[in-house]
Amino acid sequence: MIRKMKRNRLMLYLLFVVFCLLVTASFLIHTQCLKPSISYYKILEDHIRDRRLEDRSKYILLYTNFFDVKNWKLSAETVGPDYFRSLQCPVTDCVLTNNRELLSTITDYDALVFHIAEPWAYSLFEKVPKLRSPRQIYVAANMESPAHTKHLLGGDHDFFNWTMTYRLDSDVVWNYNNFVDAETEVVLGPSERPQWRRGFEEYYNETVLGIVLEKTKMGVQFVSHCGTISKRDDLVREIQKLMSVDIYGKCGTLECPRGSPRCTEMLTTDYRFYFAFENSLCRDYVTEKVYTVMDASWIVPVVFGGADYSLFLPPNSYIDAQQFNTVEDLVEYLSYLSQNPREYAKYFWWKEHYRITGSQPFCDLCQKLHDVGTRERVQYYKDIEEWWFDGPVKHKLE
Repeated sequence: MIRKMKRNRLMLYLLFVVFCLLVTASFLIHTQCLKPSISYYKILEDHIRDRRLEDRSKYILLYTNFFDVKNWKLSAETVGPDYFRSLQCPVTDCVLTNNRELLSTITDYDALVFHIAEPWAYSLFEKVPKLRSPRQIYVAANMESPAHTKHLLGGDHDFFNWTMTYRLDSDVVWNYNNFVDAETEVVLGPSERPQWRRGFEEYYNETVLGIVLEKTKMGVQFVSHCGTISKRDDLVREIQKLMSVDIYGKCGTLECPRGSPRCTEMLTTDYRFYFAFENSLCRDYVTEKVYTVMDASWIVPVVFGGADYSLFLPPNSYIDAQQFNTVEDLVEYLSYLSQNPREYAKYFWWKEHYRITGSQPFCDLCQKLHDVGTRERVQYYKDIEEWWFDGPVKHKLE
C-alpha cells in the first residue's frame, strides 16, 4: 500500500514537471514569435527617421564651389527660411548651406547641388560623396553654355536626379532674368508658352517719342570676349560695312569704364540700337546683356543667339537678327526705324506693362523639394551628357 502511494506521488510529480516544461516551452515559443528581429527594428528605425526628415526643413547642400566662390555669393555660409522669405519665395521652409558638417551625416541632406561648368577636382577632397541615400536629390547646376562646360559629364551616368540650368526643359530653370507682369506680378518669361499682352501696334507716348528724337547715332556694342564660337565679331564687321556701329571694350576701339553712369546714359541719349549678340548659339541661351540694357536704358536690342526669343522677351521689344535673310535686309530695317521715330518708339511699349527681375532658382528648388510628387517619383538622368549637348544649334546670317 505504501509502495503504491509512493508510485502515485512520483507519477503526479512527473506529470507536474512535464506540465511545467510544456508551459515554459509554450511561453518561450510564444514570446520568441512576438519578439521583433534585428532587421525589423532597423526597418522601423529607418522609417521613423525618414518620416522625421520629410517633416522637417529641407536641407540643400552646395557640394561644390560656384567657380571660386564657396557659398555661391550668398550672404552667409548658411541661410534659412528668413533668406527664402526675403526673396518672397512661395515656400520658405528650407536651409541652404555649403557647410558639409551642418548635419550629422551627408545622407541627411535632401539635395546636393553640383556646379558642372568647371572641373570639381580643385574644390573637392573627393569627387563624390562616399554615401548616398536613395531619398536624396543630386542636382546638376549650370548657367554656362555647353560650349563652356568644362566638367566631364561622360562619367555621370545615372548620377544626377535633377538639372538646374538656363534650359527651359530643366527640372529647375536657372535663367538670368525674368519678365514680370507689373499688374499681376506673374512671371511670364521665360516660359515654353508665355501669354504676352498685345497692344504695341497702337502704342504712342509723347515723352518716349521725345527721347527717341534726341538720338543721333545708330548702333553700339559692348564686348570684351573676342573670337567667340558664334562668330559674332564677323557679323558685326559685316554690319559695319553698311551702317555705323561703335564698339566699346577689348574687341573694339572705344573705351567706357564698367559701371560708369555715362556709359548707361549714352545708350538712352545717343544710340538707337544695342547689339546684344551671344558668344554661343545654344538652345535657350539668353544671357544678361539683353536684359541689362532693356532694364536700364531706352534703346532697342538687336539679338543674335540660339534661343527662340519669343519665349523670353515681349513681342516688339527686340529685333532678332536671324529673322532676316541677309545682313543687307537687317540693316535696311534698322535704317527704316531710324527714319520713322514713331515706329521705333513702339519698341518701348512693354515698359508700361512689365518689369525685369532677377531669377531665383533656389526658390523653385525649395518648393520642388517640398512637393509630394518629389517623394513619390524616382528620376535619374541616364546620360546627362547627351541631354546637355543636344541643345547647341547652328545658325548663320548670310
